[in-house]
Amino acid sequence: MLSEDERRELRAWRSRQVLFMFALFVFVLPFLGMSIYGAVRDPSTLFNSPSGLVLLSFLGVAIFLSRSPLRWRQARRDEDNRLVKSVRGHADVRSRLGIGLIAPTHDVLHIGGEAFPLAQYWRDQLMPGLVYEVRFAPLSRAILSISAVESRAAPSGHEPLPSHFAELSEREHALIRLLARGLTDKDIARKLNLSPTTVRTYNSDLYLKLGIQRRGQVRAIAERFGLLDEPAEKA
Repeated sequence: MLSEDERRELRAWRSRQVLFMFALFVFVLPFLGMSIYGAVRDPSTLFNSPSGLVLLSFLGVAIFLSRSPLRWRQARRDEDNRLVKSVRGHADVRSRLGIGLIAPTHDVLHIGGEAFPLAQYWRDQLMPGLVYEVRFAPLSRAILSISAVESRAAPSGHEPLPSHFAELSEREHALIRLLARGLTDKDIARKLNLSPTTVRTYNSDLYLKLGIQRRGQVRAIAERFGLLDEPAEKA
C-alpha cells in the first residue's frame, strides 16, 4: 500500500514524464521532422555538413524520450491501484556508458536481483557498505523510497578526535550518526523535525567542517574518530 509520501514521490515522477513528453512533442519531434525533410530534399547535407550528426543526436533523444508516455501511463496505474513492491540488499550502483546525446551515461542501481535507473538525488542518498530497502512502483519502476536497514559493525578502536571537531554542535553530531547509518535526507528530516531542504543545507555545512565532499565519506570519518556512539554511551 502506498504511503502519502510515496504517493507524492510517484506524482513527482509522473510530472517529470510530462516534462519529457512536452520536450518530445514541442521541440524534438518538430526539429527532427524538419531535419529529415531537409535531408530528403538534399541528401548531400548529411555528409558535407554537421547536419548528419545533429540528425543522429536528435534521433537518439527522440528514442530516449519516446518512453515517457508509456511510463506516465504505467505510473498512473501504479497510483490508481496503490501498487508498491519492496526489495532489500546491498546497493550496487553501476554507471551505464552512453554515447553523448544519443544515449547519455546514467547510473543504474542493482539491488536484490532488481535494477533501477537511478536519479542523481537517490544516488546521493546511498552509503557504500550498507544494506538498503527500496520501495518502488512495479509497473513504472519508479523508486519511491530508499531506507537503510542494516549498518556495518563499527570498529572497536578509533583515533583521537581532531581539535577542530570540538566546534561541532550536538545537532551536527546527531547528523553525523544519522548519515553514517545511511538514512536519507527525508528520514533525517523526520527524526530531527526539520524540512528536507534544511537537512540538505546542514549536510553541506557539515561536509565543509569535516573536510569532505560527499555523503559517502561520512561513515569512514565517524568510524575513524568514534562518532557513531550516542553521547550517553560515551565514557
